[in-house]
Amino acid sequence: MEVKATLEPATIGIDQTATFTIEVQSDGFSSMHFHPDFEMDNLEVLGNSSKYEDMTFSNGHLSRTLRVSWQVRPLGLGKARVRAIVVHLDDREVRRPDTEIKVQQEPTGQIQRLPHGAQDEDDPFQRFFGHVPSPWRREPQQPDVFLRAEVQPARPVVGQQVLYTIYLYTRENIAAIAPSGIPTFRGFWVRDIPLPQQLPTEMVDLDGRRYGRVPLLKKALFPLRSGLYRLEPATIDLTVERYDRSFFFGPAVARPESIRLQTPAQTVDVQALPPAPPGFGGAVGQISLAAQLEPREVHLGEAATLTVRLSGVGNLQGIQEPRLKTPPGLTLLPPQQEGKDDLNGSAVRGTRIWRYAVVPERAGRFTLDAPKITYFDPAESRYQVASAPDLALAVMAPPAAKPAAGAPATRTASLQGRRWSPVLPWLMALPWGLVLVAALVRQRSARNGGSIGESRGESKGESKGEEAHRLEEALRQAEAAERPRQMAVRIEEAWRELLHRRWGVPRETPPSRWRGLLAGQGVAGEALDELDLLIEDLQYLRFAPQLSTTDAMRADALARCRRLLRRLS
Repeated sequence: MEVKATLEPATIGIDQTATFTIEVQSDGFSSMHFHPDFEMDNLEVLGNSSKYEDMTFSNGHLSRTLRVSWQVRPLGLGKARVRAIVVHLDDREVRRPDTEIKVQQEPTGQIQRLPHGAQDEDDPFQRFFGHVPSPWRREPQQPDVFLRAEVQPARPVVGQQVLYTIYLYTRENIAAIAPSGIPTFRGFWVRDIPLPQQLPTEMVDLDGRRYGRVPLLKKALFPLRSGLYRLEPATIDLTVERYDRSFFFGPAVARPESIRLQTPAQTVDVQALPPAPPGFGGAVGQISLAAQLEPREVHLGEAATLTVRLSGVGNLQGIQEPRLKTPPGLTLLPPQQEGKDDLNGSAVRGTRIWRYAVVPERAGRFTLDAPKITYFDPAESRYQVASAPDLALAVMAPPAAKPAAGAPATRTASLQGRRWSPVLPWLMALPWGLVLVAALVRQRSARNGGSIGESRGESKGESKGEEAHRLEEALRQAEAAERPRQMAVRIEEAWRELLHRRWGVPRETPPSRWRGLLAGQGVAGEALDELDLLIEDLQYLRFAPQLSTTDAMRADALARCRRLLRRLS
């Protein structure tokens, strides 16, 4: 018997596979059975082995061949080998030397041809007629297909959009595609970018060969904090439709072949934003601001509507309303807010709209200062200010009451008109006056919320232990929430209540201002750092519900809540 062990081809790309083969040849009619043992370095087996058995009778001589092959793929760059090869035959063991190959980054695209003078057992004409030169005779070669993952840009700033794309490069006919492993993108807010039903294909040249390039997956990533992030490899299962011409003058035979491809891991080096100017609220992108006031003329007792629209390419999640200064004699009621996020090609474009009711207190002409929002422009690498022009409002005295047309001018009607005409404007202004009083009371309550909260806490005599018990109960309710967004809202409301009761922080205070208010009351820096991380975790849960799983983040947020509570106790 003759035993051979081969690992081919000699050089492959990181996304390609090789073939490890053990072949046993013997003479005579006796059956052949063997069992191989071997170990692999920097390689792993894909699927089950394939077997081939052949019997050849030539010039009165009978020979048998039994071949077993495995598809293997590399685990990393460099050398890969099969070692400790032992073939257990019926009555003895045969050891074969180690065999190794080289793994490089780029695909090789090599065609594995038969060595000169070698036999092709797959060709029936070869068995009966000997060697027949043929352009079709070659060993099955590795499918010329591979994956690449691209990240643009590789060094973004916090909040800047990163485009993550998986491309398939192929010179083969692809029958089926199924993703089997996608990165988790931990540390990013993620937005899916849908692909068209008919995937766009472009032709590209690599090492002098033309490939069809097809995008398989696109995602918009927005980093939440600075640092070096590793994106796990993506794995795709493919079915390649290949064609064999094994029979002379015969038609090509379709042969589907299943393979698994994997991209190398990617790194994203997220840079911190430069020191921010006053008024920066976290907006990153290319942003514009517009404002509109309707109507421009009102009577005393009426109200105008101020609409502020913020739009642009970037992540506008969590953007706070613009701060507006009103001149004396005008009151702005709290706004109604709405917003949406759309896709402009591969870029996320957001819109936020705030509508204010402008209530005049006296007649005259007023000018509302232009709203401004500070944002960071990654294209220019600097902070900029989006603003709108100033708006003018004219407030006129209420119109005098007019008698109805055709009404009899009787003495009684005249007396009634003179009796109610001085009061009529005040009756018309009464509803808006009530709205104004309610707004002023609300603002005063917000300014005095801390002292009120403290007095309430003192009157109830609630201890820190009772506060901790109250927060723990709220955390248990949050943990039972089905959606990550619901959980984040419940946790945030629980902390609003605790901060209000213990330190007098007004309940309507945005989380971005919690640190500053608590620092002014002497809270330790370690607890404030933990609070900042908790706010980021809650933002992650609230604005990234499309992630494949948030179980780990939910558990981290709850654990961070309990650690922060212990620091504050």
